[in-house]
Amino acid sequence: MNKICLSLAAAALTAGSLLAAPVKAQQTEEHYAMVVFLKGSEFFNWAYAGFQDAAATVGATTELQGPADWDASAEARAVDQLVAKGVKGIAVTAGDADTLVGSINAAMEAGVPTLTFDSDSPKSNRLLFVGTNNYNAGFAAGKAVGEQIGGDARVGVSLIPGLDSINHRLQGFKEGLASVAPGAEVVAQVNDEGDLQKAETVNTAMLQANPQINVIFCAHGNPATGALAATRNVGRFDGPNKVHVLAWSIDVPILQGIEDDEYGSTVAQNPYMMGVQSFLQLWSAAHPTQFDSLTNPGMGQVPTADLDTGVKILKKGDPAIKALMTPPRI
Repeated sequence: MNKICLSLAAAALTAGSLLAAPVKAQQTEEHYAMVVFLKGSEFFNWAYAGFQDAAATVGATTELQGPADWDASAEARAVDQLVAKGVKGIAVTAGDADTLVGSINAAMEAGVPTLTFDSDSPKSNRLLFVGTNNYNAGFAAGKAVGEQIGGDARVGVSLIPGLDSINHRLQGFKEGLASVAPGAEVVAQVNDEGDLQKAETVNTAMLQANPQINVIFCAHGNPATGALAATRNVGRFDGPNKVHVLAWSIDVPILQGIEDDEYGSTVAQNPYMMGVQSFLQLWSAAHPTQFDSLTNPGMGQVPTADLDTGVKILKKGDPAIKALMTPPRI
């Protein structure tokens, strides 16, 4: 009888040890980091909130690093410091693609999974890019304009020339527009230089020179306010000749302007999703399974293709607007 009791006790201790092992593993805290080129921006606050929330599901901790003013060199230094600190993974948005190459490559060589989000560094050895596919986003915007306004759409574009991201958006826009409204046209484009005042000036001139324009497509986040002011300057802010301003922003003033019938619509990227997916891919890379990554031996499985987090074209009354009107505070 005593032997039976001892055997049962030993079995219980063994079972208890086996059950306790994974609990102890789960209690081991892992630390991940996000690096941005403009700390404090509403867009990156959304991204970091997604990163934090995804980390919380597995008990990991996070930190946000980056300069308060646009500085890719400061980002590179932050990546280097995080590697030295021993973080488990890094998500970085490249303020300048080439400037980040060395630091990203060094992080990967040190065995720290590192990916880019929102703004890529394609020449680096980063794991993958998580963010908006600019062609697809432009296509969605063009298709939305074509469906709403039809073949009568005459579009002016406010952009910064020479940037690959904007070129891809414009190409997608034209093809999306043509896919549903073959008679629609892009009739003019202006260089707003990323400046609000400049955007008002050049868009005013564009509307004066091309009175047939009834849509302004803002191909990046800065010109919408200036483009809207331009419609006021030429007396086409409202009424039957109102110009439809299509923004590219989820900033609260733009969202409020849509609800107030000032802007026609906006292209809403999903920075929160960028943060969620960035963390999940880093977590996967930091936890190898029985089969290593084909592209990064020693790391866990992540896609070899970029992850497109998509966009939504927001119009007045969309429930998503209400949710986006209260951005996270970091």
